Amino acid sequence: MIRLVRAEFLKVRTTQTWFWLLLAAMAVSALFVIGPFAAGDVRTGSDLAQVFSAASTAYIVVFVLGALGVTGEIRHQTITATVLATPSRWAVVTGKMITYAVLGVAYALACLIVQLAIAVPWAAADGMSVRWGQDDIPRALGGVFLVLALFGIVGLGIGALLRNQMVAVPVGIIFLLVLQGIIAVIPKVKVVYPYLPGGAVDSILPIRTGRGFDVHLLPFAGGVIVLLLWAFVPAVLGAAVTLNRDIT
Repeated sequence: MIRLVRAEFLKVRTTQTWFWLLLAAMAVSALFVIGPFAAGDVRTGSDLAQVFSAASTAYIVVFVLGALGVTGEIRHQTITATVLATPSRWAVVTGKMITYAVLGVAYALACLIVQLAIAVPWAAADGMSVRWGQDDIPRALGGVFLVLALFGIVGLGIGALLRNQMVAVPVGIIFLLVLQGIIAVIPKVKVVYPYLPGGAVDSILPIRTGRGFDVHLLPFAGGVIVLLLWAFVPAVLGAAVTLNRDIT
């Protein structure tokens, strides 16, 4: 398994996709700090926790990275060498899941470093003291790591199921950015929102998105369970069904 994980990291490093996606995630994270501070919306520790929670928006980028991690290999047939060396598709998918979960953690760290580098001095200049153990700040920081780690696996699983990167990536982005928001505002339908990935993220992090939709969110543990299911069920199905087909 260690050999497989090392091989996956080598595959990631040999392309520039991870680098440009990381820059995009860091840029968006910076904007989510600069915007609220510039508008004067950050006045309390809870507001600061909201700012740090915004780093979780990088889950879109991590999802794309995970989806490309399997669909790109299928498209270019580079996965053939992997399955010849490791015939077990379960082992291949497990190695990929570990790799992209770790990459999600790395992206979370990079995004939070950017946010902290901007937010902490700005808060001090505004006369605010950051109470690291209070105001939901620990939940915000820890939740970002959890969300991004699991979304690496979510992307991987969706990619394994759909196989085609020109389908998996656009469909995933449209669902995450558009359809979830539509579902959350439709009466009688919005009750399913807490069980969608976005609803799970809202439950894990101290953010107000789900509450803005007037949706009753799950407790923290429920959000974690829902996101775990979105991460591992598609990955397992992809290994059991899609990747067990002929990939050449």
